Amino acid sequence: MIELLPLHGIGTRHDLPLPFSFVVVGAAAALVISFVVLFVAWRVPRYSSPGGIPLPRLTKIVDHPATRRTAQLVIFAVYAWAAMALFLGEDLLTNPIFGFVYAWMWVGLVPLSLLLGPFWRATNPLRTVHRLLCLAARTDPDVGLMRLSPRVGIWPAAVGLFGFGFLELVQPDRTTLAVLRLWAVGWLVIIVLGAVIFGRRWIAAADPFETYATVVAQLSVWRRVDGQIRLVKPLANLSSWSPPPGAPAVVAVLLGNTAFDSFANTSWWIRTVQDSSAPATVWATAGLICMIVIVYATFSAAAAWMCRYRRDPALGPADFPRLMAGSVVPIAVGYAVAHYATLLIVEGQRTAINMSDPLGRGWNVFGSAEMGVNAAIFSHPTVTACIQLGAILLGHILGIVAAHEKALALIRPDAALQAQWPMLLVMVFYTCSGLILLFSP
Repeated sequence: MIELLPLHGIGTRHDLPLPFSFVVVGAAAALVISFVVLFVAWRVPRYSSPGGIPLPRLTKIVDHPATRRTAQLVIFAVYAWAAMALFLGEDLLTNPIFGFVYAWMWVGLVPLSLLLGPFWRATNPLRTVHRLLCLAARTDPDVGLMRLSPRVGIWPAAVGLFGFGFLELVQPDRTTLAVLRLWAVGWLVIIVLGAVIFGRRWIAAADPFETYATVVAQLSVWRRVDGQIRLVKPLANLSSWSPPPGAPAVVAVLLGNTAFDSFANTSWWIRTVQDSSAPATVWATAGLICMIVIVYATFSAAAAWMCRYRRDPALGPADFPRLMAGSVVPIAVGYAVAHYATLLIVEGQRTAINMSDPLGRGWNVFGSAEMGVNAAIFSHPTVTACIQLGAILLGHILGIVAAHEKALALIRPDAALQAQWPMLLVMVFYTCSGLILLFSP
């Protein structure tokens, strides 16, 4: 008998098991919606032009130097406060750094990016550190010692996202300061040193949190056209997004990480690991990699199938997974909301409370130290289940629609149906798998 690794970075399972009736209803709805979109939806792209409502006043406010500097300063101060807890605080679970990393930094980026769009690129504290270093050295932050090839795309960020998934779901003693310090220093050195070598383009290519936020922000209703912010239709950003190289790997890691987090909660997995003589870390590593590979392989195969019906003969089978990568984003976000919403609500409160005393010395800097965590959400399992089901189904609907819209721009009009069959089946598979994993006790 071996000891199982705790799931999530800061505790055990937070999402509530989905009732089986919800799973059946959700699976049936996913099938019906998918076929309706495929057979009834429009046959010409609808989001090819920017469109939207110009917002010149909002653009002026957002682009004002005072606004940008204030936002950057606030985010930098929050991270500096968290860094104090990381390097000077006590090695106890009451240290807010654990909730800051696993709840605020990771899960919190989703709602913030959906609401505010690509704000993280403008406020990323690592960009602030790099900019300050360049100011001190009197060098151009865009110019590094070497040129970064465009082919690199966001492949380094995909590796970084896998690394964070490993830290959160596999790494032993992940809720100890020694482990978190090592990973934090590694993240800081790799990103900042890489930016010095390749210029700040490296941050967009390699920082897993900025890439995560940027990908999720494609679902926001804010879009820049010719430097001006516009309010656009839902999916307009995602449908017109031209994903960089490595995008399929990024979305596969995002969905695979969450899927494994749910899968590792199933009774079958727990029994299998407990009955094995192999270390739990080996099992968890293999399981995490398998989930990511399954998502990447099935999506890439379905996207590559479209190549035989392509409009542009210059496009090859390897191009379609990249061009279609945006269609997985809503599914990954919907599943993340269903799986992590309660984690953010509960642990997010606990982190805010503990932030008043980062060093464990009895401080009450922000007046929150004596507050309690409101866990009333666990008293309403039906409401929680409805939110989970709604998030997964909405993600599936948006994913199917985004895939349909993108496919119409890439394939011949006479092949709209036969080209999309594999992708439709793959997305139904993702959605039904997510529902089943949330049901599994």
